[in-house]
Amino acid sequence: MASYEQIKQFAESHPNQACIIEHEIAIVNLESGARVFDITKAAATYIVESKEGMFAVVASAVGHLKWRQLGRVLGLHQIHLASPEMVKEHTGYDVGTVGPLFLNGVRMFFDNRLLQHDMVYCGTEDAHHTLAIAPKLIIDSNDIAGYFNSDEYLK
Repeated sequence: MASYEQIKQFAESHPNQACIIEHEIAIVNLESGARVFDITKAAATYIVESKEGMFAVVASAVGHLKWRQLGRVLGLHQIHLASPEMVKEHTGYDVGTVGPLFLNGVRMFFDNRLLQHDMVYCGTEDAHHTLAIAPKLIIDSNDIAGYFNSDEYLK
């Protein structure tokens, strides 16, 4: 089960590639995130279900994804966001705090667009702490099912 303490220890063990940012504002959406960091560098972690199973999709958070089109490209049928209960059960995270680490064996699709940044901002399971992490470290720390470019799938 994902926990803030695990993520904090992970960041401490990768000091040149990750750090925790503490903030008084609880980040629960892009608007609150924009008060703390540059949201053009925000990486959202979505947990999705499809006929092929459950997956994480890590993408630029600056727009809404066109799920049907993205699902076709990724080879996923009937893709949709997982329910809050399924997210919690499979990842240990509550919806709104999901980050790209410790996803309990959930395979990941990764947005190549995030690689243009030295660091991206992600959830930590705690709304008062944000993970700044090198995108390559996210890739290296997960079971990557595939890659995409969100420029083509943002509304």
